[in-house]
Amino acid sequence: FFSVWYNMGGGNQQKSAMARARNAAKANEGQAKSTLKDTNRAAVKCKICMQTFSATVREPELNQHVDSKHSGKNGKTFQDCFPGWTAA
Repeated sequence: FFSVWYNMGGGNQQKSAMARARNAAKANEGQAKSTLKDTNRAAVKCKICMQTFSATVREPELNQHVDSKHSGKNGKTFQDCFPGWTAA
């Protein structure tokens, strides 16, 4: 008796869950999988160390990056790190 009960499965709850998963997958087929690619296109990137910053970054934060990471013996300027950067 126990072995018969143990091997049974696939009730309505499992079928419903599988149907929901299938329907959700079908609904998401036409949508983009991630917006990360779109976000990185507008991101600001340091040309020296290739660190990226969000598209909404402000100049004081970038100056802090230049001062903390690239000032030293071979100090770099703001224009070396972010050539052509303009405040939005």
